[in-house]
Amino acid sequence: MKIGIIGVGTVGGGVLELLDKERKNIEKRVGEKIEISWICDLKESVNREQNYRFTKNYEDILKDESVETIIELIGGNTTAFHIAKETLKSGKNLITANKYLLATKGKEIFKLAKDNSVKIFFEGAVAGGTPAVSSIYEGTFSGGIKKIRGILNGTSNYILSKMEEGYTYEKALSVAQSNGYAELDPTFDVKGIDTAHKISLLSYLVWDELIDFENIKIEGIDKITKEEVEAAKVLGKRYKLIGEAVKSKDGIKIYVKPSLVGEEDQLYGVKDVYNGIESYGEHLGETFFYGKGAGALPTANAIIADLYKIKNSNAWN
Repeated sequence: MKIGIIGVGTVGGGVLELLDKERKNIEKRVGEKIEISWICDLKESVNREQNYRFTKNYEDILKDESVETIIELIGGNTTAFHIAKETLKSGKNLITANKYLLATKGKEIFKLAKDNSVKIFFEGAVAGGTPAVSSIYEGTFSGGIKKIRGILNGTSNYILSKMEEGYTYEKALSVAQSNGYAELDPTFDVKGIDTAHKISLLSYLVWDELIDFENIKIEGIDKITKEEVEAAKVLGKRYKLIGEAVKSKDGIKIYVKPSLVGEEDQLYGVKDVYNGIESYGEHLGETFFYGKGAGALPTANAIIADLYKIKNSNAWN
């Protein structure tokens, strides 16, 4: 399998590291050798040590007919959207961890994949290293799923955990940034937008319908005060930023908002940068997934798992 990697930042570097350290085991599971034909990034320094075939121009990879699968890791939904479209139009498979792209442009992307008989996988886009996406899609599809809910943003969860320790929102955010858990511009995380991207994709996988993003009701954690968190503790409850999707006879409804949860709720114990996802099925009952939602190697692990699916699984689109 010949692959090209576009975007060699934190996660892209993690993919290269895992392929270097675990190549024998990975290739055994995938069923064939994996060749990194190209890597693409705006910084030449990413190629100093390993000396892969390098380019600053992603078009070089798109034009290479020998490349079977492209891993897109640049983020955003402008240039990444062009890369995704051209990848699929050229008959190449696509792996991405870009939830923003798929939640806002997914209808066109999934249709292109279907029209061109290629595959697109995105395990790393929803819960980082937690293999919830594959498990929900492949393991619960016959369970009559009616609802999915979860803590899907480690940054917000970390901030809320720190506020329980007595920090103000501003101080908790500052600590999250200093520890590398929050971006300098944390808007997508604290405003609930990132969570909305992810619950939207989970909803699509379960019910095969991508809800227009503007129809999702979103509320973040940036208005929660230290006093509100303390009052919740007195009641034995915690604030958690929860994304929820529900299917009823009236259709699919998705919302994101801070919610008070008690000890009887499995999401109560999901702390710091961890994610927790619940699904409720008419025939299956309740399932629960827990793990790290971000990080270079956990997310890279999810991307490597998608290489296995490219070779051995049916398309999700």
